[in-house]
Amino acid sequence: MFTRVYFIMFFFVAPLFSDHYISGGKRIELTPLKSSRGIHDRNTLYYADSHGTRYGVTDQIIICSEDETRLQNSLRKYRLKFIRKLSDTLFLCKTATPKETLSLCEAITQERGIKFAHPNFLLKKRVRQITDHYYKREWHLNNRSHPGADIDVKKAWQYTKGEGVIAAIIDEGIDIAHEDLKANIIGFANYDDPDSNYPDSKTGNWHGTACAGLLAAAENGIGVVGVAPKTKLYAVRYSDNDIAQDIKAFNDLMQKGVDIISNSWGSYTNLDAYNEIFKTLATRGRNGKGILIFFASGNDSQDMDEPGIDDESESPYVLSIGASTNRDKIAYYSNYGSSIDFVAPGGNSDAELITTDATGSKGYTSRNYNKHFIGTSAAAPVAAGVAALILSANPELTRDEVIDIMKKTSDKIGSYNYINGRNDYAGYGRLNAGKAVKMARSYYLRTHGVPISTDNFAHIMFESVQKFSN
Repeated sequence: MFTRVYFIMFFFVAPLFSDHYISGGKRIELTPLKSSRGIHDRNTLYYADSHGTRYGVTDQIIICSEDETRLQNSLRKYRLKFIRKLSDTLFLCKTATPKETLSLCEAITQERGIKFAHPNFLLKKRVRQITDHYYKREWHLNNRSHPGADIDVKKAWQYTKGEGVIAAIIDEGIDIAHEDLKANIIGFANYDDPDSNYPDSKTGNWHGTACAGLLAAAENGIGVVGVAPKTKLYAVRYSDNDIAQDIKAFNDLMQKGVDIISNSWGSYTNLDAYNEIFKTLATRGRNGKGILIFFASGNDSQDMDEPGIDDESESPYVLSIGASTNRDKIAYYSNYGSSIDFVAPGGNSDAELITTDATGSKGYTSRNYNKHFIGTSAAAPVAAGVAALILSANPELTRDEVIDIMKKTSDKIGSYNYINGRNDYAGYGRLNAGKAVKMARSYYLRTHGVPISTDNFAHIMFESVQKFSN
């Protein structure tokens, strides 16, 4: 009898001590691995979750707290070493060994004044790709083969081309010296390589160069032109696997006054630390007006509502962008679900997008331009470019007001029913820059107390350009 009781108790108690972490209030079970390809080994324990995502756990913890006194109490109680402050609410700390990191995170999360704690995971990102001379071939801007199946940017350009707006591309491999990008790049950084500030690629992957060109390639008589060709850019190389460095990148961009951030990557693990920094930027950025953060939804034909899928693109503080084709259909590869906000041209094998490529032989081609870029990786910077045009037309808009304009002006494409204006495949529809800029110019301004009109548009634009220049 004693043996049976002991066995039953062990059966129920043992799972409490399994390897796991808590994110978004959900318990994520982890299976130990001997090693993990693609994650650097620095005194690291390796794990995988039920979907095969690999994690590296070191002796570092990210703690979220708005009460630094209670944070200090927790540091003393659990004998943690403070490393540095990542943002107003996020702190990087050190444990004695990686073996105790997971258990300490769960214990610290229970302390008063602590919102959450999880390891500073080493995560390998998944780049979201399927693998002016050219302006006439940029069907996503002006579709000649299938008129109307584009973002109608020519009507938006009658009023603005993105003047006064600062955007950022966070990615891998951004050629800041490219002939079609260098005029618009005002800053760059590398959060992966401590010995370099250039946002280059160690593996020959110049994915970020393609994304940057779609958003803001210059109008200069050569090559291609971006959706917002007069928007300025920060080119940022993300960390291959260090979450704390990514958080620092986002926080630094907020401090630099960025209006929009485009991300064509994801990990299918929307950690609480990511969600917290996204919330900070969306609510405190742009002097309280909010930074617009765009994420590619992914190219796996995946239902993002499936249990266990918690991607960065699903955060309520970012805009999740799916892909449409040159025939105004939803691209076959585009992920779907309740988190999808909008779609934008991403192309397919029948009609790809043309954009910038790394200069010379180091790129996907040897001609400085990539004619075969498709995926939600393309759709996200196109969407970010539309937002840049909206903010340029009306610089005083808040993040929520920009989103409201995009919702009200997007075209309802595809063969899906729209309930209350949206569905899980197209979100609120395919973005329309022409309609959006028109609405933005007449959108009520809380700060000025008047709508933008023909009479005062030039004055407000002058104020915005002056603010940007200073």
